[in-house]
Amino acid sequence: MMLLLIASFAVVSASEQAPSVGNGGYIVEPFQGDDEEPFVIDTVYATITQGRTNWHTKAVSTFITTLNVDLNWGNPANSLQLKIYSPDGFAFGPYYDNFDGYYDGRINLNIINSDGIAQGTWYYEVYGYSVTGTEDYSI
Repeated sequence: MMLLLIASFAVVSASEQAPSVGNGGYIVEPFQGDDEEPFVIDTVYATITQGRTNWHTKAVSTFITTLNVDLNWGNPANSLQLKIYSPDGFAFGPYYDNFDGYYDGRINLNIINSDGIAQGTWYYEVYGYSVTGTEDYSI
């Protein structure tokens, strides 16, 4: 397990050097309630504190053109940061609570690629940017 995590971090470090939005045909935009139903993968529940980083992975194994990423902590008094790394080497973010124009304790976005979202493991990096106590969240 530890060996796998070390290998994963090496891939992520290389991905961080790639510019984020718009590369490889990707577009990142806030999720709008009237959007076509996006592809949502299993929800994970976790907690985070100030200055900590949690990593989450999501597997995409079918052809899709929209991937929804919904980081929801519901407490706008605390601030989380989200970075996303694709299996084909692109980095997206960082994103903050007001990405969609609202401070509501949520970062809900769609990653869109008309040629298809890369299949494989996507990495989500959640960082406790400004957190008092312990914050619960789902992603």
